[in-house]
Amino acid sequence: MSILEKIVLNTKANLVHKKAELSLEQIKSSLEDLRLPKGRFKDMISTKDEAIIAEIKKASPSAGIIAEEFDPVKIAVEYEAFGASALSILTEEDFFMGSVNYLKEVKKVTALPILRKDFMIDEYQIYESKLIGADCILLIASILSDSQIENFINIAKKLELDYLIEVHDENELRRIEHFEDALIGVNNRDLKTFEVDLGNSVRLRNLFKQKNIFIAESGIQSREDIDYLKLNNIKVFLIGESLMRGSF
Repeated sequence: MSILEKIVLNTKANLVHKKAELSLEQIKSSLEDLRLPKGRFKDMISTKDEAIIAEIKKASPSAGIIAEEFDPVKIAVEYEAFGASALSILTEEDFFMGSVNYLKEVKKVTALPILRKDFMIDEYQIYESKLIGADCILLIASILSDSQIENFINIAKKLELDYLIEVHDENELRRIEHFEDALIGVNNRDLKTFEVDLGNSVRLRNLFKQKNIFIAESGIQSREDIDYLKLNNIKVFLIGESLMRGSF
């Protein structure tokens, strides 16, 4: 069983407990009362010649503990001062040591829009994302069927959330290329082997003929990497580990 499969199984188990503590009906009721604003994630990255989505994460299966002393609020303030266009916050608890509370805390101190980075497998998580203050959700094509992706997108639209569909290869890109409003992220890390190939974004970008915003994810370590990607018509970059370690 791959790490990705383990994460999905673990997420399903955790959702049983979450639904027992706070039902979907309760979340929907809260959302009706709150009338939260439309997500601004796509708007904030679409008009820039170069946009960095700065990721806040404590750990990952491939890197282990990235930040021993982890203060997501402090990191968010630093990223905003650094010039990030948006934030990505890991909320998966067991493999990435994330929390929905991190996103809620950061939302209070920053004007930047936030991508909730998690493994979305249930509509519950989409409603929850809106409730905790996310502007955008992540949909990973490799763990979702075509019908799930379409259903989750319809829910996101209803909630006025932006949505980033993550792909890893040409087959996944073909599956989702008809979603005209989707942000498309190419994960350069193979989630089965964890090997990184920055050229994966370039290869898929060159194959892609639609007008969606294209985002390179994982493996971006330097200014040279950004320049290489920009030369290949990619101008939005999700950067996590190198920013967290202060090595970018």
